[in-house]
Amino acid sequence: MHDIIRFFTSLSASSISEVGGKGANLGELTKAGFGVPAGFCITTAAYSDFIQPKQKQVSELLENLDAQNLVELRNVGEKVRQLLGSLPLPENFEKPIITAWRKIGENKSYAVRSSATAEDLPQASFAGQQDTYLNIMGRHELLKSVKNCFISLFTDRAILYRVQNNFDHEDVRLAVVIQEMILPEASGIMFTADPVSGKRSIVSIDASFGIGEALVSGLVSADLYQVDKSNFEISKKQIGDKKLAILPSEGGGTKTVNLSPEESGKCTLDDVDIIKLAKLATAIEKHYGKPQDIEWAFVNGEFFITQSRPITSLYPVPRQENAPQKIYVSLNHLQVMTDAMSPLSISLFISLLPIGRDEKTLQNRYVMPAGGRMFAEISNILSHPIAGRIFPKLLDRADHLAGKMVARWQEDNLKSLQKSKISLLKIVPVLAPLIRRVLACLWWRKYDEYPLEIANYMNGHLDQIRARAGAVDDPGEKLNICCKAIGDTIHTIEPWRAHLIASMLAIKLLSILMKDRVASSELDALMRGLKGNVTTQMDLAVGDLADYGRASEGLTKCLLNPETDFNTKLKLAHAQIGGKQFIQQWNRFIVIYGARGPSEIDLHRPRWREDGSSLMTMVAGILKSGVSGAHRDHYRQLVEQNAAACEQIVKSAGSGIFGFLRRRVVRRLLYVIGELFPLREHHKFLIIRLLDIAKPVILNAGAKLQSENKIDDAGDVWFMTSYELRELLNNNTTISTKLVQQRRQDLEICQKLTPPRVMVGDGEILSASFDSANTPAGSLVGSPVSAGIVEGIAKVIIDPATDILHPGEILVAPHTDPGWTPLFVNAAGLVAEVGGLMTHGSVIAREYGIPAVVSVVDATTKIRTGQKIRVHGEAGYVEFLDEDER
Repeated sequence: MHDIIRFFTSLSASSISEVGGKGANLGELTKAGFGVPAGFCITTAAYSDFIQPKQKQVSELLENLDAQNLVELRNVGEKVRQLLGSLPLPENFEKPIITAWRKIGENKSYAVRSSATAEDLPQASFAGQQDTYLNIMGRHELLKSVKNCFISLFTDRAILYRVQNNFDHEDVRLAVVIQEMILPEASGIMFTADPVSGKRSIVSIDASFGIGEALVSGLVSADLYQVDKSNFEISKKQIGDKKLAILPSEGGGTKTVNLSPEESGKCTLDDVDIIKLAKLATAIEKHYGKPQDIEWAFVNGEFFITQSRPITSLYPVPRQENAPQKIYVSLNHLQVMTDAMSPLSISLFISLLPIGRDEKTLQNRYVMPAGGRMFAEISNILSHPIAGRIFPKLLDRADHLAGKMVARWQEDNLKSLQKSKISLLKIVPVLAPLIRRVLACLWWRKYDEYPLEIANYMNGHLDQIRARAGAVDDPGEKLNICCKAIGDTIHTIEPWRAHLIASMLAIKLLSILMKDRVASSELDALMRGLKGNVTTQMDLAVGDLADYGRASEGLTKCLLNPETDFNTKLKLAHAQIGGKQFIQQWNRFIVIYGARGPSEIDLHRPRWREDGSSLMTMVAGILKSGVSGAHRDHYRQLVEQNAAACEQIVKSAGSGIFGFLRRRVVRRLLYVIGELFPLREHHKFLIIRLLDIAKPVILNAGAKLQSENKIDDAGDVWFMTSYELRELLNNNTTISTKLVQQRRQDLEICQKLTPPRVMVGDGEILSASFDSANTPAGSLVGSPVSAGIVEGIAKVIIDPATDILHPGEILVAPHTDPGWTPLFVNAAGLVAEVGGLMTHGSVIAREYGIPAVVSVVDATTKIRTGQKIRVHGEAGYVEFLDEDER
């Protein structure tokens, strides 16, 4: 026999399965001694008894609902509510409910609220999805409201919310909260963090007269008060235009009352009460250990708490500390991959960075995960007298918006920053050898197809790692070898670090020397048609694949067939004329580039050698252009443009005073650019291939641990850090199923969060915008990275594995990395939400000579596939050409 009734005094935060999120929180608050009006809950078990006669029919109606089909959803919701409305409350309900009601006071009025088991949770609030009944008086109205609350689990909005958030309808049960109704003079909501900026050092209070329904329903503009937690001083007071108030009606229910201009302009709370309320909010937050969304009521000089739930919309802070003097920049944005990553993928990537790294765990005190992304703490860099001037400029080239945010924050907070203790005497011995190598690379070292030399060096290094890992049988030792190789990458690429810097300096010096002597288009042409760039070589190889796919009409149709999946396409291709040659070429491509793929810094994501779907989609896009060899012709044109630009620049350099000397310097700079600038993608190619060597080792380790019953599923390894996995393989630790399940759930939640580019240690998310004064109305402004203007049809692509970019379309993407590069063969232009002057998409756009604008906030939601747009690459904005968008 189960309980039908549970009083608040007998509940706690762990009672969710019995009384839902709201009921459990009210019990927890009551137990902790906060001022909560008395009440009780009708349990989820009672709800199950109520719905049981119609449960099967309800489940059948709700099966396979589509969140996009709102008409069907409304019809189904109406049928479910009618079905349940025909049910009476079970006979054994009335006595315990009425007994509990009388114990609190049958002459009082009550609020009757729903409390779902998937409500007020850290990952989903479910706020407002079910119904609430206020100022309920009398036995009949109470029982009627209880039944209506049960049925409200199936309001249209509640059904839609569950479908959108992947909650199984049968897994969510409902309890009913019956709570003594406070008849407040004022009420409202308060957040123990600023819900807009994310700042954890602020209590933000919304307040209005009467019952809080007017505020929650958006019927009034409430007062807004903000209080600084550090000193409990009011930092902001904004009086809202409270034109009405919702008040209790005599005999039950509520009424809406219009307020006079004098009343509506009054401050709802005085300063003493504002501060008292802020202190109460801080105490509740301390009790729960996380920011809270709190409902409150004020009557006769006393505050009551009617609900507290976690704030689910805040982005997690990299370190759980209120540190407004620390600032973090997103490495995911700098890597142009903003999706959430698994814990193992993050820990492996972080281990690449040697400064601040713990050599045992390979984790880093300056780089840490938050919300499934990686953030670097850069406060020490910004506070250094030299590095602080250089770093924001370098960051600006990688991500223009992030550079602007950091520069502005630095300007506002420089005086409060703790000065870096790193002296020039410590820096010079470290930098001096690098500076000597850079100068040698820039001015006198000779090269002979240096990108090929580096490629051979990388291949040799990777062969050594494979041999070492292959020479041992123990999975733990294999993983140790792979992790050490990944951690040593910075030292591995030491031979060409100076060359990369020298090539950048050569570009800068050349632009200074030739600024007024040649057109900017000729300088841009130097970045195109360079020999030895691994990404360019991969693009050409993809184009070659497409040409092999044109060997016969049957083969082309087979590869373009939208009804067959990737594996089926490869099987069917064998039977077509030219099919075997295509498969051979495909396999050769995979041997060289199979470690790559979309979002490739996340090792959890499939590589092309594991799933070639996205690669096949790109090949199909090129096939549709119908022009064999177009990619090779285009590349030859770029090489010719490069050569012509070099010739013109040298010729222009020789004119005027000191021309003979300038010409020699310019020739050297052009030589350095041609030999060394193609190396800029080699280091990432090495990293991706090293990670790919580690992947089968990780998968085999997962299978071994599962066979030994140390984990439930081989895929659980992705939800550990590399150190945890190594320790588990070496029998030095255990990891609980509960922790793995929590991390799986966390990753799903994090995928829905929008990561900030830059955030402060107290949770504040910084923002920046571009100057739109000189752009047409309605345009989207971003960072200019590749000159030119192009008009065309936009194609929004979120996943290159599922969408084809047709020739002449303008690619609109959240970000691009090398796994996206083959799409550029067909692209007429690029618009990206993330990026800077030297990030992947920007560089490739310049190589292909297509206009590009990056750092366009929300481009993939503001631009729709099929819209006609104009990309102004040099001016840095996107113009809508459709009449309805102007």
